[in-house]
Amino acid sequence: MELIVDRISKQYQNKIAVDRISLKFTRGIYGLLGANGAGKTTFMRMICGVLKPDGGTITMDGMDVSAEEYRAGLGYLPQDFGYYPEFTGMDFLLYMAVLKGMTKPQAKRRANELLELVALTETARKKIKTYSGGMKQRLGIAQALLNRPRLLVLDEPTAGLDPKERVRFRNMIQELGKESIVLLSTHIVSDIEHIADRIIMMEEGKLIYQGKWDDGMNLEDYTGYELMTVDRDAAEKLSGRPIDDTLLSEMQGSYCNEDKNDKYNKESDAPYDIDRSTGAFYGGEIHCFPAESATGRFAGCMATES
Repeated sequence: MELIVDRISKQYQNKIAVDRISLKFTRGIYGLLGANGAGKTTFMRMICGVLKPDGGTITMDGMDVSAEEYRAGLGYLPQDFGYYPEFTGMDFLLYMAVLKGMTKPQAKRRANELLELVALTETARKKIKTYSGGMKQRLGIAQALLNRPRLLVLDEPTAGLDPKERVRFRNMIQELGKESIVLLSTHIVSDIEHIADRIIMMEEGKLIYQGKWDDGMNLEDYTGYELMTVDRDAAEKLSGRPIDDTLLSEMQGSYCNEDKNDKYNKESDAPYDIDRSTGAFYGGEIHCFPAESATGRFAGCMATES
């Protein structure tokens, strides 16, 4: 099993979103990292055949990305997947299974398996519009797995999942990576750190790193922020709220990923919600504190506007 991406490019007006990237994927898990606007989603959409590259080719075992056989072996969870709010969870999976060419008995059997896998069996007959954000995300993961894909592409798959759900997701992906090519992007660093066989880093549409997680990587390489540690008092002062166990569990593995050149309200010292990381803005600086270390200090990131 081999996915070959050969010098693919994509340009929107004056912006080059993906700039002549070449990669080879074999069975395993690949983590895709990059700040907002780095080109990650465009890159993944081209691999899924949603976008056509302006140049270059994408093939899997010799099949072009536009071929029906390629798509038959593909599972895809976009950042914002569409659903019918009046459908139940079961209805949605059965509907998606039909679109993927499964027979009715196959679809029902597989839907039941996946609903159990993502812990939605008890709510399978409830309408999707009643689901929480995390439940909808789990349903999205389930639909991506319906056809037992050889190539699984997941764009921000853990968005909205609580810490327990993220652990379940990581365990599931580890198993899938033994038989499939899994490409996932995430802002929750621990999801990649613990399970990815290889790391891919993008910046301004270019490939800037590929290799193993322990090859000298650090937070600054892909966020543009300075890694810092502080004690509990400083963390609470900077974040403007108590650092308790609940907050720690919510922030575990997260990081600030906003472009440090973005403009924020300098008059405000209220806690900021920075892309699912909790932080605060003080005098041009962004602070967030994702996790408590074994030494009792809090790891975080800081960006100061230039």
